[in-house]
Amino acid sequence: MALKFTSDRRTLLSAIMPALTASSTKSTLPALEGLLFDLRGEELTVCGYDLEKGVKTFTQVLGEEDGAVILNAQKISAIIRNLPDCDIHFEAGENNIVKITGAQSDFSVHALSADAFPNLPELSGDKSFRINAGTLKDVIASTYFAVAQTDARPILTGELFKLENKKLTVVALDNHRMALREEDDAINGCEAEMSFIVPGKSVYEFSKLLTAPDETVICELTGKHIIMRVGNTVFFSRLIEGEFFDYTKAIPTQNKIFAKIDTGSFIESVERASLLIDEKLITPLKCSFKGNVLNISCSTQYGRVNDNIRISKEGEDIEIGFNNRYLLDALRACKDELVLASLSSPLMSMVITPAVEKEGSRYLYLVLPMRLNG
Repeated sequence: MALKFTSDRRTLLSAIMPALTASSTKSTLPALEGLLFDLRGEELTVCGYDLEKGVKTFTQVLGEEDGAVILNAQKISAIIRNLPDCDIHFEAGENNIVKITGAQSDFSVHALSADAFPNLPELSGDKSFRINAGTLKDVIASTYFAVAQTDARPILTGELFKLENKKLTVVALDNHRMALREEDDAINGCEAEMSFIVPGKSVYEFSKLLTAPDETVICELTGKHIIMRVGNTVFFSRLIEGEFFDYTKAIPTQNKIFAKIDTGSFIESVERASLLIDEKLITPLKCSFKGNVLNISCSTQYGRVNDNIRISKEGEDIEIGFNNRYLLDALRACKDELVLASLSSPLMSMVITPAVEKEGSRYLYLVLPMRLNG
């Protein structure tokens, strides 16, 4: 268990905080709730791993004695965060105790033997590609909301990544909505076509580590894992096995009603109309597209609301119901001032796309309707 080094607080936090995202908070195995600290010379590796996803960070410290220990992730991160900016000294002694001293404070923390840490998967793959960190973060942010949150159908708890030449397509869907994002010229260093499914929670946690948009993320694939490297951090996650659903069949192709709507006004109107909705009952919002006005209304045990916004519509009038939260999630993911809502009937999904498409970047959000009473 021998381990002895000194480092400043900021350097330690830069290694601990990313790894913290991969430690378990409700495991029956104490090692999964810990971080592995492994010192080799001047290089300190900090690793968190919950058997689905993991993070390894590398940093330079003043090493005095090589060794490795496991410390509870929540406790060690809290200790380092609450110390002042100072040099912090770690020293593992007998009886699985690690002494941590800094400024006027010293802690004696119970540790686990490094042998208790689970074996990590192979962190090198035979397929690889590169992508801009800012692009990847944006793509994940604009699709993650549609990932299924329950594992009744495990394949839906993941996001589909498709690589074709330099084009990236990412798709997430559950039983009520779908999010699709396409980015041309997003992929470098990969000529082969490939597709894989990453757990939604894993890609979301990784996106929070992408704080420098100009950095490059290097991705590698093994048979069962994806490894993503950025800066001094390595993130890895298991892949979801199986065939993703043919999402193209879910996109309506016979839409004949098209409404251009100011995105901000649409969001604000839905938010106002949602104020009387009880989330436990989920009363549908009634959206009436009549002429050049969109009326959004709702009647619940708390009262009634009517809200109107101006639109530019082509096609017949239509009345259709939606879950307010699903509609808001899709609208908030839209980055354009104007969106195009495409519809065909009260029983068919509404498709939301940019009113003016940008070259090289596209998104499509699909929201299933709710049956209106009466």
